[in-house]
Amino acid sequence: MSLRARITITGILFFLAAGPVGLFAQYSDEWAHIPRSETFDVVTWNIEWFGDDQNGPSDTEQQYTHVKWIIEDLQPDLMAVQEIANPAQFQRLVDDLDDYQGFITNYSQPQQVGFLYNTNTVDSLFSSLVDTDSGQNSFYWAGRFPLEFVIQARVDGSSRIIYAVGIHAKAFSDPESYDRRVAASQDIKAYFDQSVTPHSALIFLGDYNDDVIRSTRGTFFDSPYRNFLDDPDYTIVSEPLSRQAAESWKRGTRVGSMIDHITINHHLHDKWLQGSEMVYVPDYIGDFSNTTSDHRPVYARFDLSGTLNATSAELDRADSSQDTPMRTELLGNYPNPFNPVTVIPFNLAEPSRISLTIYNALGQQVARPVSETQYRAGSHSVSFNARNLSSGFYFYRLEDDSGWSQTRKMILVK
Repeated sequence: MSLRARITITGILFFLAAGPVGLFAQYSDEWAHIPRSETFDVVTWNIEWFGDDQNGPSDTEQQYTHVKWIIEDLQPDLMAVQEIANPAQFQRLVDDLDDYQGFITNYSQPQQVGFLYNTNTVDSLFSSLVDTDSGQNSFYWAGRFPLEFVIQARVDGSSRIIYAVGIHAKAFSDPESYDRRVAASQDIKAYFDQSVTPHSALIFLGDYNDDVIRSTRGTFFDSPYRNFLDDPDYTIVSEPLSRQAAESWKRGTRVGSMIDHITINHHLHDKWLQGSEMVYVPDYIGDFSNTTSDHRPVYARFDLSGTLNATSAELDRADSSQDTPMRTELLGNYPNPFNPVTVIPFNLAEPSRISLTIYNALGQQVARPVSETQYRAGSHSVSFNARNLSSGFYFYRLEDDSGWSQTRKMILVK
């Protein structure tokens, strides 16, 4: 049974056989009038020591039930999770959630990070750790390298390739832990600046273990994520919650803090529904921080079509102002080197019937991901899976119906 119905008045609560359907959000979604089926909904949640009765909530069955209720109510398209301590319990959750798949890391420590995703709106392209090969330092990340998940998001006829990167940053407010978060933030932003932001949409989300407008270390310390806040290529969509003194982490009656965040790059700036961001507070669950988690889910919505809540005149202006590439061009694939999936982007200055062909180092055709298919003018991307090919150099060639063509090189490393 779906738990999507929401009553946002504190104290009102109804129970049905399947569980509660009256829920309360600390900050109401200003876009609640827009059906969720028309938006791409993103959540990050640290589910405290999920499935471990020795460290997290002692009643793991009760924790499991509460977690399942919350996910069924939020129905995220994409959800980053942290502190998964029991892989079997996580797999059980995936199996019990209709239309969802998920996976977690295999760190050498008990707490894992991972993703859940709705298979109706998300196609999994590839996932990997952003590790030393990408300029990251295990010590700075407390042994928990960022988890990269590249997806094709599909909502109401619109689609977008998105790099989602989930993190569980170094905890605690001592000087060394703070310095490690600062260094990790600098390293991951350098990776984004070079390898992601120039060509693709990014959602960088998770347990940042620090606030973004000031550090939890103290009033006079900058946030480790100030580098994102100051760069116009990035927007921390959860920043308004920090400025409203929201609390994504809270233990009992103690003063909490806003340490779970969602950041996007400029490719998604105009897709974020400002005002949809919220800290989800399930007040129907008694003693939430001891029975479920000491973190609360953080949520935001995105309009992949760019047309929601717009007038006809606004739509006309949006259509007329959309950027059309100045020239047809084949762009560099990413990642490169890759294993086994890569994304091949290209721009079309005019509508055209195009073909994309893959050749080995000997010039022999080994694959044709696109064959004489009509595309509109604009920016496009095609994913290519080389699971049946051996390591080595390959060439990919784009041709349009005018006779124009361009070729680039990529490297498969298995």
